[in-house]
Amino acid sequence: MDLQLNDRTCLITGASQGIGKGTARVMAAEGCRIAILARRKALLDELADEIAETGATRPQVIDEDITEEDAPKQIRDRVYDSLGGLDVLVNCAGGSRPIPWDAPDDAWHEGMTLNFEALRRLTLQFIPKMRDQQWGRIINITGTSEPGAVNIASSAKAAVHAWAKGLSRVLAPDGITINCLPPGRINSEQILNKVHPDPAERQAFVEANIPAGYLGEPEDMACLIAFLASPLARYITGEVIHVDGGMRRFAF
Repeated sequence: MDLQLNDRTCLITGASQGIGKGTARVMAAEGCRIAILARRKALLDELADEIAETGATRPQVIDEDITEEDAPKQIRDRVYDSLGGLDVLVNCAGGSRPIPWDAPDDAWHEGMTLNFEALRRLTLQFIPKMRDQQWGRIINITGTSEPGAVNIASSAKAAVHAWAKGLSRVLAPDGITINCLPPGRINSEQILNKVHPDPAERQAFVEANIPAGYLGEPEDMACLIAFLASPLARYITGEVIHVDGGMRRFAF
């Protein structure tokens, strides 16, 4: 299937690892001209070199901290300068923030800023030109709606779901779609080093909770991202689509 993504422009945040890194590989393979964004420049340069070696256009590397106050405008300017515009925004940046029930306000501020406010503020920078061109794709990597304990990221990503749903209705007449993808357990730095660092415990979790029987790979997310980014997905907007090997227990 031709996804009709050749020469489309795409920004991927959180691209130094995991889902963002896998998405960069897939989008570049589909012919997109991409910019990759994260704080760890060395990892971005390594990824850009890897992609260039495949024959794809070398990605534009943008090393910025999206939580900084002036970052959204700086990122927008760097994207427009290097790519000439933006068709697809993939918001992968974020991180789990498990906390005790009585965590202080500064912990909540940091977690909500990273997982919601920074995403929202960055997205707003690109919407005006997407509306002008009457085409755009916004894809947010979010998180579970079934928290097992207090985690700031769960609250923040729930906010992303509600915000994106409302925004999808406003932007649909302009040819812009916005969708959210909550990942399950994906084989990534965050899952392997932070969530399930012990291999035996990790395998026990998989056997007890994931009907598919294994951790997903970043490309399992990236292939759906590529489809949603394409013109073929024009009628899909305002959705929350779980990619988790069947881990989610609720039907609705």
